[in-house]
Amino acid sequence: LAPTTATPPPAIGALYRLGGLATDRAMIAACPYAWPWNVLGWPGVNVPAGFVGALPVGAQLLGPANSELLLVSLAAQLEAELRWHERWPPQKKDAAGTAA
Repeated sequence: LAPTTATPPPAIGALYRLGGLATDRAMIAACPYAWPWNVLGWPGVNVPAGFVGALPVGAQLLGPANSELLLVSLAAQLEAELRWHERWPPQKKDAAGTAA
């Protein structure tokens, strides 16, 4: 079990003018827990883990070679139990206290 990312997502367009190597470095810095599994070709599955403000965050279930069935089964069990598809991020309130 590991976080999906180390930081909240970058702002839209933050990586737009970066070259290939700089983009790779930015992605590795943002997702330091994912890239080793990608390089090794080991299985992992991302599941919802809550919200940071209005942004969703995830957790990764990571396993050794040939553990895909176990990871997908565990993710399905979590989905059924936690019912993340029914959850929404908190809404911002305007000055009058109503949802914006």
